[in-house]
Amino acid sequence: MKLKKYIIMVLLTVFPAGNIYSSPYELTPVTDGLLTGSGAALYGLSLYTEKNVDPLTDEEIAGLSKNNINSFDRSAADNWSPAADDWSDRVLTSLLVSPLAFLAGDEPRSDLITIGVMYAESFIITQGLNGTVKNTVQRKRPYTYNPDVSDDDKKRDDAVRSFYSGHTVSAFNSAVFVSTVFSEYYPESSWRYAVWGTTLTAASLTGFLRYQAGMHYPTDIITGAVIGSVTGWLIPALHRPGNSNISFRVITGEENMIAVILSF
Repeated sequence: MKLKKYIIMVLLTVFPAGNIYSSPYELTPVTDGLLTGSGAALYGLSLYTEKNVDPLTDEEIAGLSKNNINSFDRSAADNWSPAADDWSDRVLTSLLVSPLAFLAGDEPRSDLITIGVMYAESFIITQGLNGTVKNTVQRKRPYTYNPDVSDDDKKRDDAVRSFYSGHTVSAFNSAVFVSTVFSEYYPESSWRYAVWGTTLTAASLTGFLRYQAGMHYPTDIITGAVIGSVTGWLIPALHRPGNSNISFRVITGEENMIAVILSF
């Protein structure tokens, strides 16, 4: 007995309890099977509905008037900036690759597969849902109302895929995901405030640049920000050990109808 106690004391000295690493996240067959399957279904549905997108005709373009846009969104029709469009791509790219920063930390690096799977799930769900809604709603982009934009640009398939902003939803998904995961690994770090502030600022800048580019209305951007924030927070939340209070389901039906059900 004395020998066992001595061994235990030595082990506790060499490996103190406070230094035993416990991951804030875990992968499970049920949760990840459901999330991956839902993401794949959504992405497949977005590809399927893409064939139903009808580009604008000359007659439709000639009949466009920004006075038909609601007053809250109308100002976006005056915007057109390829430079802002390019910059929105650059800012978004920086956010999309921002999870690579976790390689710098010992604890997140040891959970590289877990973090990678969670991020992939949030990304494919976000993209699949956004593509499906865009292809179904077929809202005309603000620049289609702008007389300074060529008819060739207005006739592109993407010209009728305004709602809701794909750049913004992706930016906020990445921003909230990175900030949430960082806060879980380093709950006592004062850097978490800087991480939240920096990522959300970059995501907001992405949305603003899409508005300046004439690609999206304010309502497109606000909707994208809300949905991206939800997915960025929800996917990590579903992977917390012992979390049995949150469930996620995607149900598809006829006529491209889709329902996303969250149970708390």
